[in-house]
Amino acid sequence: MSVRIEVLSGLGEKAPAAILVEAAGKRLLLDAGGALHPGQSSEWAKRLDVDAVLITHDHVDHIGGVAALPAELPLYCTPPVAAALPHGRDWRPLPERGQCRVTGIPVTTGQAGHSLGGVWLHLGIADGVFYSGDACLESLLFPFDEPPPARVALLDASYGVYDTPQVQCREAILQRLTEPRVLPVPVSGRALEMALWLDAQAARLGMTWNLDDACREALEALVRLSPELRREGHDAAIRRLLDASRTASPMLWLVADRDDDPVDWPGHRLLHTGYLTPRRQRQRVDGETDWQRWNVHLRLSHLRSLMGRLGAREVTPLFTSVVDEMIESLVPSSSTAL
Repeated sequence: MSVRIEVLSGLGEKAPAAILVEAAGKRLLLDAGGALHPGQSSEWAKRLDVDAVLITHDHVDHIGGVAALPAELPLYCTPPVAAALPHGRDWRPLPERGQCRVTGIPVTTGQAGHSLGGVWLHLGIADGVFYSGDACLESLLFPFDEPPPARVALLDASYGVYDTPQVQCREAILQRLTEPRVLPVPVSGRALEMALWLDAQAARLGMTWNLDDACREALEALVRLSPELRREGHDAAIRRLLDASRTASPMLWLVADRDDDPVDWPGHRLLHTGYLTPRRQRQRVDGETDWQRWNVHLRLSHLRSLMGRLGAREVTPLFTSVVDEMIESLVPSSSTAL
């Protein structure tokens, strides 16, 4: 079976995710991303002709373009991700870990290690097409499932050639928690594992901390899911965290990222741990905010490992501006890039 793949958006930059896969006379859209910041294009959605769309997870650059799609277009996602769809949008279930068929094409899903309900996608066509969505192999909380072999790999390369282990990132963040801080985070992803880590560190160091209602609700949603959708050994800690009483004026705040500005948090200093919009990049350069990465994407050595495990012979690094450098770093001389 022949396959044609077109990256409508997400190639050559950190941009909305939208990948078109055509096989057996059917056209599938993998993710329907929206803009990460004002002014970023979402033109990919115009004049789109597909049979179905599959959403990997609920972050805006993967789901934010759904509102621009026809309401009658079949949309597949996991139940936790469906909660983030536009109100009233019809959807069909993807398994959090399993197999199904979409327009007759075999689809296998597995946990991607990145977010609540987030999955990778494997299409059973042309010796396998694997799309990681956003993925991470070193999450403290979210498991990453071993995917089937795939000739073609469409991989989250958001970090480019960066390769610092998560444990070093956590230590660097800890060194910055010596003054009142606010950490804005995506509630269905980084917020959940950072909450567990912060709770343990704050108790050890005697720091007061709190999390806002959105982060608390996401933790509550997490413990309602099947235990297999989180790494073992955390349930008791999550329940203790949710039951504990906390001060209303803590030294540290973990909050849902709502495009916070320094002026929104007098008395605290913002510490970002993920993607910086152009405005936030300027704030950081001007010394108004701080930044220290907390890994939630595949770093270079993990990309190499994943390619080997897939047996991939064709690779496309997505969501990165250093495509040529990534291909040189990842692809053996006997392989090719899409």
